[in-house]
Amino acid sequence: MPPKSSSPSGSPPSAPAVITLLLTPKQAARALNLSVSWLAKRRLAGDGPPYIKLGGAVRYSETALQQWMKSQQRTSTSGP
Repeated sequence: MPPKSSSPSGSPPSAPAVITLLLTPKQAARALNLSVSWLAKRRLAGDGPPYIKLGGAVRYSETALQQWMKSQQRTSTSGP
């Protein structure tokens, strides 16, 4: 039976990193069926989907967009 692999410190190997798909504002707008300018206005106001700045580039995590959409669900037209 081969020995179990472990790190040099004797602890078990760590799980592989999960890579999240990052979308451009155009791709995110298409996925949400919204305009790129709407996303830009919401970034400025601070009440749109969470985004990531990499240098000067804006990116949206696919996972964060899905979570944000779920948070926008409403059951009534009255109230927030």
